[in-house]
Amino acid sequence: MRAQPGIFTAVRRRLHVGRNPLARLSDRLEAALVIGVVLVALLAIPFAVAMGSEAYDAGLRRAGEETADRHEATAVLVADAPPAQVRFDGVPVEETVKVRARWTAPGGPVREDVVTVDPGSGTGDEIPIWLDGKGNAVGAPVTTADVAGLGAGAGAAFWIVCVMLLTGFFLAGRPILGRLRGAAWEREWRRVSENRTAA
Repeated sequence: MRAQPGIFTAVRRRLHVGRNPLARLSDRLEAALVIGVVLVALLAIPFAVAMGSEAYDAGLRRAGEETADRHEATAVLVADAPPAQVRFDGVPVEETVKVRARWTAPGGPVREDVVTVDPGSGTGDEIPIWLDGKGNAVGAPVTTADVAGLGAGAGAAFWIVCVMLLTGFFLAGRPILGRLRGAAWEREWRRVSENRTAA
């Protein structure tokens, strides 16, 4: 029984690399296009890593600034939050709602504003909030886990966009090569038929 060719040999034959007498110029151009797309996709990986690293560093700086500027405090609700509403399948329509609350800002002044709480919270309930240096309610500072996800997402998104563009370029080029291949076959068949007629 004949041994199956290795994967690299099979790929090389499929790409018509080498001295294959049946390979036409369009076949070799298509092989070059495939190899070029794969190489450019591989070369884009270091750029994607650099972009992800840059986004990670920027996120770390932002996280450091927010951690230094923000601190946790306790607010008291001054109104009832709307009750939780659920869909027919039992999934809540909104996981959080906005309601007015009161808290003491750094330095003593009492502040009142809208904060985000769980549905169904009642007047007088104490909730944890984050305040900036001026005593305004803000979101929680960015965590290192958020920053890592942001960096990985930025790098992956860059590489995926590159691969999609390369794939589009390859798919746009294949019909052109197919037409060249068809024209070459047509010329070859015409030549064969003319030779038979002449004989």
